[in-house]
Amino acid sequence: MEAKDVCVEIENDEFYSKFLEDNVKPIVAENISVTEQVAKLTLGIEKLGKSLEQQVLSKHNDLLTQASHISDLETTLESIYSDVQSMLRSAENINDRVNTPYRTLENQTLMLERVQTTCNLLRHTSKIIALWNKLSTIQDNPSKEAIVLFEINELISDYDFEGIDLLEDILKQVHHKRVELLNNSTAALQESLLNGDKSKLLQCFKVFHNLQCTNEQIRKTVDSILNDLKTDIANALNIKTETQFELKKSSSAKMTPGKANLMSSHELKTMLWDNIEKLFKVEIFNSCSKVIMLQNVINELHAIGNFRNIAKNFWSDLSTVFSSELEKSSIPVNQCIEIDYPKLLKCFNDLHSRLKCKDLEINRSALTKWENSFLSKSLGKLLEPVRSMWHLNQVPTMDQIDNAIRVITEALSISLGDKQLSISLANSVAKSIKQMNMEAEQRLSMDSDVAQIIESPTSSQQKNAELCNAMYYFSSLIKRVLVNMSAMLPPESIQTVQNSLKDISSMPILQLYAESIKNSLYIILMTMHEEPDLTRADNPTGKSLSCSPYMKELQQFVSRCKDIYLSMFREKGALNECCINIATACVERFIQHVCNVRPLSQFGRVKLQLDCKHLEVALSPLLSDMTDLGDHYRQLKALCLMLEKTPQEITTSQLEGACLPHSLVIMYLFSYAESQLIAPHTCAGWNIQRLMQWMDSHKNEKERLDFVAGALQRYQNHVRDNQIATYDEVYPVLLQLLEDGRKMLKNISFN
Repeated sequence: MEAKDVCVEIENDEFYSKFLEDNVKPIVAENISVTEQVAKLTLGIEKLGKSLEQQVLSKHNDLLTQASHISDLETTLESIYSDVQSMLRSAENINDRVNTPYRTLENQTLMLERVQTTCNLLRHTSKIIALWNKLSTIQDNPSKEAIVLFEINELISDYDFEGIDLLEDILKQVHHKRVELLNNSTAALQESLLNGDKSKLLQCFKVFHNLQCTNEQIRKTVDSILNDLKTDIANALNIKTETQFELKKSSSAKMTPGKANLMSSHELKTMLWDNIEKLFKVEIFNSCSKVIMLQNVINELHAIGNFRNIAKNFWSDLSTVFSSELEKSSIPVNQCIEIDYPKLLKCFNDLHSRLKCKDLEINRSALTKWENSFLSKSLGKLLEPVRSMWHLNQVPTMDQIDNAIRVITEALSISLGDKQLSISLANSVAKSIKQMNMEAEQRLSMDSDVAQIIESPTSSQQKNAELCNAMYYFSSLIKRVLVNMSAMLPPESIQTVQNSLKDISSMPILQLYAESIKNSLYIILMTMHEEPDLTRADNPTGKSLSCSPYMKELQQFVSRCKDIYLSMFREKGALNECCINIATACVERFIQHVCNVRPLSQFGRVKLQLDCKHLEVALSPLLSDMTDLGDHYRQLKALCLMLEKTPQEITTSQLEGACLPHSLVIMYLFSYAESQLIAPHTCAGWNIQRLMQWMDSHKNEKERLDFVAGALQRYQNHVRDNQIATYDEVYPVLLQLLEDGRKMLKNISFN
């Protein structure tokens, strides 16, 4: 059996396999006796022995070869071992040759270092002794003493002089001298700050600089001033709410011990602000003056370093300390500060003005809590009269508005002297104004009859007018307040309040009336084309003429609207703008109608010229000065002159720069033509109403010129198609005006 088969047989055998496990003890089966087990083990060992013998016999040549190789390997190892021993001996020799000089050099270097240290100690000792001897000759000059002491300390810090008897007493005296000089200079610093002696303070800081302790001394000095102030602030804010009366008279005139009595809010408030004002005027002012003098002295000593923010940092820390102490104070004290916060800012600002130091700025972030609380209460005060005046959907009275203005004026006044607070309060005022305007807008009536101009003013119209007048009264009073306070309030505050007033105007309601009035005026002007006098053929010369009936109706209507409806409004600016709007529209529509009357006789032209003059009278209730209409008034005058001119004269006037647009002049000149030269709107198949609608939506002069050009082109085609020998005598004039109008438009667009 081969060795492989023997191994497989043993591994698969249940009895033998238990002996192959490393950690498990073989368990002897109960059905096999010990003798049988021993016999089986013996058999297995024999099988393994025979398998080994077979393998040795089959591999004996290989085993012999390996045995001979082992002998060669042992020989090689012995040779290598002898070489290693030889190498180790060589390494020991090299080590001896290197270490010996190294130890010698190390010892010599150590000796040299000690010699050098000794020389330095002797040199420093010599310098220290020399400086000490020099110090005794300059005892009356602290600045120079400080320089010498600093140099000695620098020398002492370089080496340890312990054990040198020669310097032991000197070193003690140097330390004592430095402490003494520093203490004297510190005392002199406090004295000079107290007395305001700038020159002495300058000498103190020269000493500190020479001793290299400037930063530490500045910090200690400022901290000391700040700590003293902290105590003063705490004492000023520490007001007890109870007072004690020593004795109290009874009804029997006997003196009895007094009782504790609660301090009234007025007494507490008076005492608190007396303390705070005294604190700022005396303690804080004196402390800040010391720090500013300290800052100025430091600035003069440019060589001692950068300490440019001493006063600025102190001012910021002062606000923080004040805030911290105020936070610790009683609730009544905090409430007083919240209510009269501007007084606190005034104390800071007055202090800043007295100190006359530009670098100082209030650390407002430390006072944010009280500022926000004050602004919140102020906003509530501003909104309260606004909300209370709008009761039961009624129009506010003048007294209620005056009360609101008083509160607004007070809010703007208490912020004088502090720009940031003024801007914040102006924003609160703007909110109250917007609230006022919103309340009014919600109560404005927008019923269908809100702009009727036929019957007497309805209740809705009257209420709208009263609301507009109340808001106008409100805004005019605020504008008056701004004018009176313009020299004291910041421009930003004024602008904020003014911006909030922009939405307060009677114009939206007046605009509704304006549209109704204009529509009625358009209807009246439309009746111009029904006037028989415009087509009369007789000569008007020498006849006494009056204005047309439609003009009389227009005059009565305008006067009635002004007296009954527009007169209800008191806002002159908006009313004037509304009247100008109505008058402008009336003049514009009048000119358009006059230029399109067909047919029109010479009598009619004279009649229309008279109507032009009466139109000024008709619009006089709306305008005290017709020149306020600007170009429209000039066009009305030009129309009046054009009505008495011939077509050729009109063309010359246009070339000389007349005010009327070329399109309207051409429309007017169609009235001189024969029936074959049809007016532009007639060519389009429109009535006069449709023409007015088209002109309202086409105000561009180019579009209007193209419109009249179409009528001229149609006439030209009619003449050519019917082989008419001559054109109407006004046709060349119309062509010339059309060409001139288009050239003018090109020049305008080119420029």
